Amino acid sequence: MPDPAWSVLIIDDDVDLCGQIAEFLQGEDISGDGEPVHVTTNTDFDDGLVVLEREHFDLLILDLRRGGLKEGEGDDAGLQVLQAIKLRRFIPVVFYTALPKHIPDGIKTPLVRVVGKNEGLGGLLTAVKEIFATKLPRVNRGFIRHVEGVQREYMWEFVAKNWAEFGTSSDHTSIAYFLARRLAMSLSDAAVGQFVLDLGGDMGSAALTAGHVHPMRLYVMPPLHIDPLVGELFRGDVEGGEGYWILLTPSCDLAQKKADRVVLAKAELLTDMAAHKAVHEGKADGKLKDALKDVERLLSNSKSDRYFYLPECLEIPDLIIDLQHLVGCPCEVLDKLHRVATLDSPFAESLVARFLRYFGRLGTPDLDVLAIMQRLYPKPDGGPAKAVATG
Repeated sequence: MPDPAWSVLIIDDDVDLCGQIAEFLQGEDISGDGEPVHVTTNTDFDDGLVVLEREHFDLLILDLRRGGLKEGEGDDAGLQVLQAIKLRRFIPVVFYTALPKHIPDGIKTPLVRVVGKNEGLGGLLTAVKEIFATKLPRVNRGFIRHVEGVQREYMWEFVAKNWAEFGTSSDHTSIAYFLARRLAMSLSDAAVGQFVLDLGGDMGSAALTAGHVHPMRLYVMPPLHIDPLVGELFRGDVEGGEGYWILLTPSCDLAQKKADRVVLAKAELLTDMAAHKAVHEGKADGKLKDALKDVERLLSNSKSDRYFYLPECLEIPDLIIDLQHLVGCPCEVLDKLHRVATLDSPFAESLVARFLRYFGRLGTPDLDVLAIMQRLYPKPDGGPAKAVATG
C-alpha cells in the first residue's frame, strides 16, 4: 500500500506567511522521491500543539514567537518551545524565525534546524530537504504504522474475539501484557527485515543469513532498566583504568541489593590487540597469515573462552572482553560510570556461560591412551597396538 502524502504542520501567527510557506511547499519535492506534500497551517501556538498531539505529521515548521516575545526577551524560549513539543511526540522540527539567536546551539541537530526568516523560503526549503534526506521521517512514519497495525490486529483478532474470557476478569493487565509481548515479537529479527523492505529500502547488511545477525542485534541502547543487568557495558574510570567495562555480577544480586561489590571485565579496544596491529601493518614476515587467522578467531569468538568480541555500533568501538582482566569494586562505582548499552539476549547469557567455563575449567592428567588401545585393539601376536594418527 503506497504511503499517503507527506504531512507538514506549520505554526506561525502570521496568517499571510503561513499561506506563503504552504503554497511554496505544495509544489516542491521535499522528500526527493517525488511524493506529494500535504500542508496544515495553524496561527495559534497552543492550539497547534493540540493538533500536533492529536494527529500525525512528518515535519513541524514553526516560528519562535509565542505570547508576544520581543527582541531581547526570553533567551530560553527555544528550549521551552522544543520541550513543549517533546512532551507530545517525536517530530523533526524547523524553527523558521526572525529571532534565531534565541535558539541555543545545544538543541540544534540534523533533526532540529534553525532558519532565519532573512534566509527566505529558499533557506527553509534547503533545511526541509536535508531533514528528509536523513530518511528518519520515513522510518518514523513506518514505525508508527507498524505499532498501530499490531495493536489494531491484536485487538480485533484476539482481544475482541476472546472478550468472553477477558471480560470476566478484573485483572485486565493481562491484555496489556499479551499486547506488549506480541509487539515485541513483531519486532524480531525477521520482522525487522520486512520492516526495512516496507520502508522502500533493501535488506543490505540487515539481511539475515544462516546463523548471522546484524551487529546492532547484540545491544539494547540505551539500557532500559533502572538497575544494571549482567552484560551491561559501561565507560569510565575504574580504579585508575579508563575505558570500557562489562558487568559480570548476577542481575538478581544487584536488583535485590545483595551485592556489596561487583565484578567488571575490561573490554580492550580491538585496535590495541597484537593480532590486529600485525594485520593492519601488513607485515611481510611470514606471520601475516597466522595473524589473520588469529583475528578471525577473535571476531568469531572461537579463539578461547578468555575472549568475547563486541562489534562496533554507534558510539561503541570494536571491543574484546578479556576475562583475565577482572576488577572487583564497590557497587557505588557503577553510579560514576556512563551506561552505554546492555547486551541483548542470548548474547549476555553467552558471555556469562563463557565466563563460567573459563574459570570453572579443571585441568586433569592425560590418560594413557596407548595402554587403553592395547587393551581394546591387541595385535594377534600379543604385541602393542600401533598408535593411531588422529590428524
